[in-house]
Amino acid sequence: MNCKNCNEILENDAHFCDNCGAKVIKNRITFKFLMIELFAVFGIDSLYLTTLRKMFTAPQDVMNEYLQGVRRRYINPFAYLAVGAALSLIIFNYFSDDYLKMQSTVNQTQVTELKELAEKDLTTIKNISEIELNKLKAKQQIAKKQLAFMENWVVLFLRYFNIMTFLLLPFYALLSKLTYTKPHNFGEHIVSNAYIQGTSMYISIIAFFLGMIIHPNIFLSSFFIIIIYYLYVFNKLYKHSFGKSILKLLRFIGVLILLVLILTITFLIIGVILGYFFPQLFK
Repeated sequence: MNCKNCNEILENDAHFCDNCGAKVIKNRITFKFLMIELFAVFGIDSLYLTTLRKMFTAPQDVMNEYLQGVRRRYINPFAYLAVGAALSLIIFNYFSDDYLKMQSTVNQTQVTELKELAEKDLTTIKNISEIELNKLKAKQQIAKKQLAFMENWVVLFLRYFNIMTFLLLPFYALLSKLTYTKPHNFGEHIVSNAYIQGTSMYISIIAFFLGMIIHPNIFLSSFFIIIIYYLYVFNKLYKHSFGKSILKLLRFIGVLILLVLILTITFLIIGVILGYFFPQLFK
Protein backbone atom coordinates (compact mmCIF):
# COMPACT_ATOMS: atom_id res chain seq x y z
CA MET A 1 0.00 0.00 0.00
CA ASN A 2 1.30 3.41 -0.98
CA CYS A 3 0.61 6.86 0.51
CA LYS A 4 -1.96 8.67 -1.65
CA ASN A 5 -0.19 11.99 -1.04
CA CYS A 6 3.52 11.25 -1.61
CA ASN A 7 3.39 7.66 -2.93
CA GLU A 8 5.68 6.38 -0.12
CA ILE A 9 5.34 2.66 0.65
CA LEU A 10 3.32 2.13 3.85
CA GLU A 11 2.89 -0.71 6.29
CA ASN A 12 -0.53 -2.38 6.15
CA ASP A 13 -1.44 -1.22 9.67
CA ALA A 14 -0.04 2.31 9.28
CA HIS A 15 -2.25 5.21 10.38
CA PHE A 16 0.09 8.00 9.25
CA CYS A 17 2.71 8.27 6.53
CA ASP A 18 6.28 8.27 7.91
CA ASN A 19 7.44 10.43 4.99
CA CYS A 20 4.88 13.24 4.72
CA GLY A 21 2.88 12.72 7.93
CA ALA A 22 -0.48 12.53 6.13
CA LYS A 23 -3.27 10.52 7.73
CA VAL A 24 -4.00 7.22 6.00
CA ILE A 25 -7.61 7.25 4.75
CA LYS A 26 -9.07 3.83 4.07
CA ASN A 27 -12.81 4.42 4.36
CA ARG A 28 -15.20 6.32 2.08
CA ILE A 29 -16.40 9.79 2.97
CA THR A 30 -19.63 9.65 5.02
CA PHE A 31 -21.70 12.29 6.79
CA LYS A 32 -20.31 11.10 10.14
CA PHE A 33 -16.78 11.42 8.77
CA LEU A 34 -17.47 14.99 7.60
CA MET A 35 -18.86 15.99 11.01
CA ILE A 36 -15.81 14.54 12.77
CA GLU A 37 -13.48 16.37 10.38
CA LEU A 38 -15.42 19.63 10.82
CA PHE A 39 -15.23 19.43 14.60
CA ALA A 40 -11.56 18.51 14.40
CA VAL A 41 -10.80 21.59 12.27
CA PHE A 42 -12.15 23.87 15.00
CA GLY A 43 -10.65 21.78 17.76
CA ILE A 44 -14.08 21.32 19.33
CA ASP A 45 -14.44 17.55 19.47
CA SER A 46 -13.54 16.42 22.99
CA LEU A 47 -12.65 19.95 24.19
CA TYR A 48 -16.07 21.26 23.28
CA LEU A 49 -17.97 18.44 24.93
CA THR A 50 -15.82 18.68 28.06
CA THR A 51 -16.39 22.43 28.25
CA LEU A 52 -20.13 22.08 27.68
CA ARG A 53 -20.50 19.42 30.36
CA LYS A 54 -18.48 21.33 32.93
CA MET A 55 -20.31 24.59 32.24
CA PHE A 56 -23.36 22.88 33.75
CA THR A 57 -21.67 20.86 36.48
CA ALA A 58 -18.67 22.99 37.53
CA PRO A 59 -18.61 26.30 35.56
CA GLN A 60 -16.22 27.87 38.07
CA ASP A 61 -13.54 25.35 37.07
CA VAL A 62 -13.79 26.26 33.39
CA MET A 63 -13.56 30.01 33.93
CA ASN A 64 -11.02 30.00 36.77
CA GLU A 65 -8.68 27.62 34.99
CA TYR A 66 -8.96 29.37 31.62
CA LEU A 67 -8.40 32.81 33.17
CA GLN A 68 -5.39 31.46 35.09
CA GLY A 69 -3.77 30.18 31.90
CA VAL A 70 -5.05 26.62 31.48
CA ARG A 71 -5.87 26.92 27.77
CA ARG A 72 -5.61 23.37 26.42
CA ARG A 73 -8.17 21.79 28.71
CA TYR A 74 -11.09 23.82 27.39
CA ILE A 75 -12.16 25.23 24.06
CA ASN A 76 -11.52 28.90 23.33
CA PRO A 77 -14.47 30.93 24.75
CA PHE A 78 -15.19 32.71 21.47
CA ALA A 79 -15.14 29.46 19.47
CA TYR A 80 -17.43 27.99 22.13
CA LEU A 81 -19.85 30.91 21.75
CA ALA A 82 -19.62 30.76 17.94
CA VAL A 83 -20.68 27.10 17.87
CA GLY A 84 -23.67 27.75 20.13
CA ALA A 85 -24.69 30.84 18.12
CA ALA A 86 -24.34 28.97 14.80
CA LEU A 87 -26.50 26.10 16.06
CA SER A 88 -29.13 28.54 17.34
CA LEU A 89 -29.03 30.44 14.04
CA ILE A 90 -29.69 27.26 12.05
CA ILE A 91 -32.53 26.07 14.29
CA PHE A 92 -34.30 29.41 14.74
CA ASN A 93 -34.14 30.17 11.01
CA TYR A 94 -35.26 26.68 10.01
CA PHE A 95 -38.29 27.07 12.30
CA SER A 96 -38.58 30.81 11.63
CA ASP A 97 -42.39 30.79 11.41
CA ASP A 98 -42.66 29.22 14.85
CA TYR A 99 -40.06 31.64 16.19
CA LEU A 100 -42.00 34.65 14.88
CA LYS A 101 -45.26 33.31 16.35
CA MET A 102 -43.66 32.89 19.76
CA GLN A 103 -42.19 36.37 19.66
CA SER A 104 -45.58 37.83 18.69
CA THR A 105 -47.03 36.58 21.98
CA VAL A 106 -44.93 39.21 23.76
CA ASN A 107 -47.14 42.28 24.36
CA GLN A 108 -49.89 40.44 22.52
CA THR A 109 -52.58 42.89 23.68
CA GLN A 110 -50.64 45.86 22.31
CA VAL A 111 -49.91 44.05 19.03
CA THR A 112 -53.58 43.13 18.63
CA GLU A 113 -54.64 46.75 19.18
CA LEU A 114 -52.07 47.98 16.66
CA LYS A 115 -53.27 45.42 14.08
CA GLU A 116 -56.91 46.40 14.58
CA LEU A 117 -56.06 50.07 14.08
CA ALA A 118 -53.77 49.38 11.10
CA GLU A 119 -56.39 47.21 9.33
CA LYS A 120 -59.41 49.36 10.19
CA ASP A 121 -61.39 50.71 7.22
CA LEU A 122 -61.67 54.39 8.01
CA THR A 123 -64.21 54.98 5.22
CA THR A 124 -66.86 53.20 7.29
CA ILE A 125 -66.64 55.74 10.11
CA LYS A 126 -69.56 58.16 10.12
CA ASN A 127 -70.28 61.45 11.87
CA ILE A 128 -66.64 62.46 12.25
CA SER A 129 -65.02 65.76 11.40
CA GLU A 130 -62.26 66.02 8.83
CA ILE A 131 -59.75 67.04 11.52
CA GLU A 132 -60.56 63.98 13.65
CA LEU A 133 -60.42 61.76 10.55
CA ASN A 134 -56.96 63.10 9.66
CA LYS A 135 -55.80 62.43 13.22
CA LEU A 136 -57.10 58.89 12.98
CA LYS A 137 -55.33 58.42 9.64
CA ALA A 138 -52.10 59.65 11.20
CA LYS A 139 -52.50 57.19 14.10
CA GLN A 140 -53.18 54.40 11.61
CA GLN A 141 -49.98 55.17 9.70
CA ILE A 142 -48.01 55.19 12.96
CA ALA A 143 -49.54 51.82 13.90
CA LYS A 144 -48.53 50.36 10.53
CA LYS A 145 -44.97 51.62 10.93
CA GLN A 146 -44.78 50.23 14.47
CA LEU A 147 -45.93 46.81 13.30
CA ALA A 148 -43.53 46.88 10.36
CA PHE A 149 -40.66 47.89 12.62
CA MET A 150 -41.42 45.14 15.14
CA GLU A 151 -41.65 42.47 12.44
CA ASN A 152 -38.57 43.66 10.56
CA TRP A 153 -36.56 43.88 13.75
CA VAL A 154 -37.28 40.24 14.65
CA VAL A 155 -36.47 39.13 11.08
CA LEU A 156 -33.26 41.18 11.13
CA PHE A 157 -32.31 39.68 14.49
CA LEU A 158 -32.94 36.17 13.15
CA ARG A 159 -30.92 36.78 10.00
CA TYR A 160 -27.91 38.19 11.84
CA PHE A 161 -28.30 36.23 15.07
CA ASN A 162 -24.64 35.18 15.23
CA ILE A 163 -23.41 38.75 14.64
CA MET A 164 -25.87 40.12 17.21
CA THR A 165 -24.62 37.56 19.73
CA PHE A 166 -21.07 38.88 19.53
CA LEU A 167 -22.18 42.51 19.42
CA LEU A 168 -24.15 42.02 22.65
CA LEU A 169 -21.26 40.27 24.40
CA PRO A 170 -19.73 43.55 25.73
CA PHE A 171 -23.21 44.46 27.06
CA TYR A 172 -23.38 41.23 29.08
CA ALA A 173 -19.79 41.73 30.25
CA LEU A 174 -20.62 45.26 31.40
CA LEU A 175 -23.67 43.92 33.24
CA SER A 176 -21.62 41.32 35.13
CA LYS A 177 -18.75 43.76 35.75
CA LEU A 178 -21.10 46.29 37.35
CA THR A 179 -22.72 43.53 39.40
CA TYR A 180 -19.53 41.69 40.40
CA THR A 181 -16.93 44.44 40.50
CA LYS A 182 -13.94 42.48 41.87
CA PRO A 183 -11.53 40.78 41.30
CA HIS A 184 -11.92 40.37 37.52
CA ASN A 185 -11.45 43.12 34.95
CA PHE A 186 -13.69 43.86 31.96
CA GLY A 187 -11.72 41.63 29.57
CA GLU A 188 -12.01 38.69 31.95
CA HIS A 189 -15.74 39.32 32.22
CA ILE A 190 -15.97 39.12 28.42
CA VAL A 191 -14.34 35.67 28.55
CA SER A 192 -16.68 34.53 31.34
CA ASN A 193 -19.75 35.80 29.50
CA ALA A 194 -18.67 34.12 26.27
CA TYR A 195 -18.74 30.80 28.10
CA ILE A 196 -22.05 31.62 29.80
CA GLN A 197 -23.75 32.79 26.61
CA GLY A 198 -22.43 29.81 24.67
CA THR A 199 -24.08 27.52 27.23
CA SER A 200 -27.24 29.63 27.39
CA MET A 201 -27.80 28.92 23.71
CA TYR A 202 -28.64 25.33 24.61
CA ILE A 203 -31.10 26.46 27.27
CA SER A 204 -32.84 28.61 24.63
CA ILE A 205 -32.84 25.79 22.07
CA ILE A 206 -34.36 23.29 24.51
CA ALA A 207 -36.95 25.85 25.64
CA PHE A 208 -37.70 26.66 21.99
CA PHE A 209 -38.53 23.05 21.13
CA LEU A 210 -40.59 22.68 24.31
CA GLY A 211 -42.38 25.90 23.36
CA MET A 212 -43.29 24.45 19.96
CA ILE A 213 -44.50 21.18 21.47
CA ILE A 214 -46.22 22.41 24.64
CA HIS A 215 -46.71 26.19 24.91
CA PRO A 216 -44.89 29.32 23.60
CA ASN A 217 -44.57 30.71 27.13
CA ILE A 218 -41.95 28.07 27.87
CA PHE A 219 -39.64 29.63 25.29
CA LEU A 220 -40.39 33.15 26.50
CA SER A 221 -39.69 32.13 30.11
CA SER A 222 -36.26 30.84 29.09
CA PHE A 223 -35.07 34.43 29.57
CA PHE A 224 -35.61 34.06 33.33
CA ILE A 225 -34.08 30.58 33.33
CA ILE A 226 -30.96 32.02 31.69
CA ILE A 227 -30.79 34.76 34.34
CA ILE A 228 -30.97 32.07 37.05
CA TYR A 229 -28.20 30.13 35.30
CA TYR A 230 -26.20 33.35 34.95
CA LEU A 231 -26.41 34.00 38.69
CA TYR A 232 -25.71 30.33 39.46
CA VAL A 233 -22.44 30.51 37.51
CA PHE A 234 -21.23 33.68 39.19
CA ASN A 235 -22.21 32.46 42.63
CA LYS A 236 -20.15 29.34 41.96
CA LEU A 237 -17.29 31.48 40.67
CA TYR A 238 -17.22 33.85 43.66
CA LYS A 239 -18.47 31.38 46.32
CA HIS A 240 -21.08 33.74 47.72
CA SER A 241 -23.21 33.04 50.76
CA PHE A 242 -27.00 32.94 50.43
CA GLY A 243 -27.36 36.46 51.83
CA LYS A 244 -24.75 37.93 49.52
CA SER A 245 -26.34 36.10 46.59
CA ILE A 246 -29.64 37.88 47.31
CA LEU A 247 -27.89 41.25 47.44
CA LYS A 248 -26.12 40.52 44.16
CA LEU A 249 -29.45 39.49 42.65
CA LEU A 250 -31.00 42.84 43.60
CA ARG A 251 -27.98 44.69 42.25
CA PHE A 252 -28.11 42.59 39.09
CA ILE A 253 -31.80 43.49 38.54
CA GLY A 254 -31.10 47.19 39.08
CA VAL A 255 -28.15 47.23 36.68
CA LEU A 256 -30.10 45.15 34.14
CA ILE A 257 -33.05 47.58 34.17
CA LEU A 258 -30.70 50.54 33.73
CA LEU A 259 -28.75 48.97 30.88
CA VAL A 260 -31.90 47.68 29.12
CA LEU A 261 -33.35 51.19 29.33
CA ILE A 262 -30.19 52.65 27.78
CA LEU A 263 -30.14 49.90 25.14
CA THR A 264 -33.84 50.42 24.31
CA ILE A 265 -33.34 54.16 23.85
CA THR A 266 -30.31 53.46 21.66
CA PHE A 267 -32.28 51.00 19.48
CA LEU A 268 -35.14 53.50 19.17
CA ILE A 269 -32.72 56.17 18.01
CA ILE A 270 -31.19 53.71 15.53
CA GLY A 271 -34.69 52.77 14.36
CA VAL A 272 -35.59 56.41 13.76
CA ILE A 273 -32.35 56.99 11.85
CA LEU A 274 -32.87 53.85 9.74
CA GLY A 275 -36.49 54.84 9.12
CA TYR A 276 -35.38 58.27 7.92
CA PHE A 277 -32.54 57.14 5.64
CA PHE A 278 -33.90 53.71 4.67
CA PRO A 279 -37.72 54.01 4.67
CA GLN A 280 -38.02 50.83 2.54
CA LEU A 281 -37.17 48.77 5.64
CA PHE A 282 -40.49 49.72 7.22
CA LYS A 283 -42.77 49.39 4.21
